[in-house]
Amino acid sequence: MSPAKDYCKQQIVLYYTASLLKDKIPVYPVGYVGADGSGSAIIEEMRLQGMDVTYISQSPEYPTTISICLQYPDRETCNFTAGNSASGLVTPEYVKNAMMQIGVDERTIVCAIPEVPVASRAEMVRAGKMKGALTVLSVPVSEAEEFEELSIYRYVDILAVNLEEAQAVAHSSETGEILLRKLADKLGNWNPCLSILMTCGRDGAYTYASQSVERIPPLLGNAINTTGAGDAFLGGALAGIARGMELRKERNDLVFGETTLRSAPELGTICAGMAVECEDSIAFHVSPMTIQGLICKNGWTAENHFI
Repeated sequence: MSPAKDYCKQQIVLYYTASLLKDKIPVYPVGYVGADGSGSAIIEEMRLQGMDVTYISQSPEYPTTISICLQYPDRETCNFTAGNSASGLVTPEYVKNAMMQIGVDERTIVCAIPEVPVASRAEMVRAGKMKGALTVLSVPVSEAEEFEELSIYRYVDILAVNLEEAQAVAHSSETGEILLRKLADKLGNWNPCLSILMTCGRDGAYTYASQSVERIPPLLGNAINTTGAGDAFLGGALAGIARGMELRKERNDLVFGETTLRSAPELGTICAGMAVECEDSIAFHVSPMTIQGLICKNGWTAENHFI
């Protein structure tokens, strides 16, 4: 057994978002944990990480979600998550009530992250879109069919997936740009304006926006644990979007940092690259200061609003 710590996807993603926004823009996790030691510790951790935890409730009947993370020799990972936990109490009604109290509007980014019921995440995206928010959806492989049956993509502005998830949604075994375009063509039947963020591990990431594809090279480093890298990418990209960055820089760099850093996916790539060098699934050392230090160390240039 490893002493490394794993966290729920929402906490992983929003750690990076909250850290990089530095309390300038509020970040609201929405969820349920048990009225137990683990649940109380999670709430306190998220509060200290800069999130507003008003809409994280505690259940006296159901425990905090338990997940077991397995790591393979190539440092890839997979999770087994208990299904009888408090996170199942995050109903569509609970989500809608939280969003109403938060005051979701056209200035809001709504991101539906796994590990709560599909119907609740679908309602989060649908309700957010109706309020004019920018909607972001993450779709695990095991839930691809269910989201398709709900025709939810008409309400999604940005789909965030990894390679395997993209293949599941697209019903394709292709990779890289070919896969991304197949996915875009399929989802375009519901929503021709939908954008896609697709992470591909050591092959970097791809963005599809305004019917154009852009590849973001990976930030190469010493990978210790890939758990949470995709979530770190999404959290960093969300922070970039909130700071006004675009999804594309209009250039395909051959190596990361070849030209001036200015896009949201590049900020996400830095977070992912720093995350894989950490044994835990959250790299708590990632902050505006450490990112600025990394940029200086590598001699990259970045636009003023980048970090």
